[in-house]
Amino acid sequence: MARTTRIDRLPGWRGAAPVALSATLATGAFLAVFAAAYDRLPTELATHLGADGRADDFTGRGAFAASALLLVLGTAALFAVLGHRARGSGTAARLLTATGTALPVFVGYLTVALTRANTGVSDPHAVHLPGWHAALAALAAMLAGTAGWLLAGTDPAAHRTAERPPPATADRLALAPREHVVWTRSVNSPGLWAIGAVVAVGALASGSAVGWWALLPAVVVGLLVATTARVRVTVDARGLTVAPGLLPKPRVHVPLAQITAAGTQDVSALRDFGGWGYRTRADRSGIVLRSGGALAVDRASGRTLVVTVDDATTAAAALNALADRARRTEPNEA
Repeated sequence: MARTTRIDRLPGWRGAAPVALSATLATGAFLAVFAAAYDRLPTELATHLGADGRADDFTGRGAFAASALLLVLGTAALFAVLGHRARGSGTAARLLTATGTALPVFVGYLTVALTRANTGVSDPHAVHLPGWHAALAALAAMLAGTAGWLLAGTDPAAHRTAERPPPATADRLALAPREHVVWTRSVNSPGLWAIGAVVAVGALASGSAVGWWALLPAVVVGLLVATTARVRVTVDARGLTVAPGLLPKPRVHVPLAQITAAGTQDVSALRDFGGWGYRTRADRSGIVLRSGGALAVDRASGRTLVVTVDDATTAAAALNALADRARRTEPNEA
């Protein structure tokens, strides 16, 4: 029992450690540069650059330092909490850890570069920060995110297998011993498409004012929309697979061996999950593209995966039947 508890706790610590390390290094680098340059910094630092890379907005030294630290530490804390709450969900928890490791590095690099650009200038209007700094910040963030993904490791709880068939009360399709079944549906998210459109229009409208590097957040949001605004949900002999409709990855896959039961529930995107897309709560995760009927899959890890999709009743019955048959035939195959 002691050994099992220790293993179960491991993913939480491993997930938080890379995020904490990233935030510590970014904070330390910024504070070291800011403290060393403090006496040579202007009273008002240039903190916003126009399309030509020249300063057009300014912030006091104290406010700039406080904002930089709040952004780095706040981002790290947010993703550490999200990663901890997603334990048992497998890839999703590692992705949150990777993102939480990357963002402090991205923000830390830019704040350090901006501090150095302000150092020694008598007139903050003369501050210039070339756009290539954003590219280097993005590269450093990608490397940090990759390290975070590797350090997070696999989550043993996410790979627990169910020992018994789904409960007798769970709906099942009537399958012949050698009968195959495949159920699949595509789902669109009007809410996410609307968010993507607003971000795209806003980025295009502001791009000429703040420079090309400001489009990077819009690109990130666009990729997130592309991976979640349309998905294909498939139930077959491998289990449940939710794949993006526009990109090959990332996919969410729950093998039959991990499914304890499948059912349906009604979901309100805003009330139950706080929005659309991939959402995580203390004991469940959701791929929520709209409100309404959803497939709810209980896993041996203790978490539930909720996927909003049409005809969820058939999907649940197919999963229960396939999981039941797989579990009952395993002893004979051993």
